[in-house]
Amino acid sequence: MKLQLVGMALATAAATGSAAGQVNVVCQTTKGAIDIVIRPEWSPKGAERFLQLVDAGHFNRVPFFRCLDGVLCQFGFPQSKAAAKKWSAIADDLKQPALRQFKRGYISFAGAGTNSRTEHLFITLGEKVEHLGTQPWETPIGYVTPVSMQQTVSRFNMSYGDIPPWGKGPDVQKLQGPGAADYLQQNYPALDYIQSCKRR
Repeated sequence: MKLQLVGMALATAAATGSAAGQVNVVCQTTKGAIDIVIRPEWSPKGAERFLQLVDAGHFNRVPFFRCLDGVLCQFGFPQSKAAAKKWSAIADDLKQPALRQFKRGYISFAGAGTNSRTEHLFITLGEKVEHLGTQPWETPIGYVTPVSMQQTVSRFNMSYGDIPPWGKGPDVQKLQGPGAADYLQQNYPALDYIQSCKRR
């Protein structure tokens, strides 16, 4: 009986793609904690870079500067030009067709072209956002747990919407340098922030 149960558990793990190599990360935000499950087998290079950023304290006091309700919430903008230069771009990971359709809670790097991933990431806010996952650099590195999506991410401020010229959110050209914090506080006081991230 025990062998049968073990076999069933392994079959379930294989079907759901669970992996012993997953890494759990918790990020404290202005709306509460976010539990993140990193799946290195989904996107090895992306997962490695994210964990490097976590270990280096990159996400201390980082704004969710671009949040579109039902689409995505983007974060990870470096606090200074010096910080931006610290992280060179990494190569794209191989696409996995089974992960092509992004689900609510998936975390992926954002990019601006092939092999352009650095520090910017986003959380998918919709169950079916057709254009996400179509670019070579958009491979999920893991996901925010459903509980954290419901209790924390769903409470993030979405009122500022997209960045210019598509919306009234922060100008990304003003998010680096000594005046960035004042710019955000004066013009976008209701933004949510990641306060810190660490491995569990």
